[in-house]
Amino acid sequence: MRILISGKENETNACLAGLAFLYPGQRIPSSGFTLHPTEEFLYVKSGTIRIETHKEWDVAEEGDLILMPPYEPHFNVNISDKQAELLWCRTDS
Repeated sequence: MRILISGKENETNACLAGLAFLYPGQRIPSSGFTLHPTEEFLYVKSGTIRIETHKEWDVAEEGDLILMPPYEPHFNVNISDKQAELLWCRTDS
C-alpha cells in the first residue's frame, strides 16, 4: 500500500491499514469493544457486517464506507453467510 498523504503537517507519525477477513458469525473483537485515539475508516469490500457502538448499531454492505470517530467504543460482526472482507485505515497517534 502506498500512502500519498503522510500527515506531516499535523504531526501524525504513521498510517495503519490492513485487510480483515471475518467468517460468517465472527465478531471483532471477540468480546467487548475496541476504540482508537484517532478516526478509523472501514470499507466493506464484500459481505455484510453489523457495526455496533455503545449507543447504536447499523448494517454495512459491500461498497459502504464507515467513519468511526476517535474514542468511539465499537465492534463488528459478520452477519452474512460468506466471508466478509474489510479494508481499514487509521492514523497512529
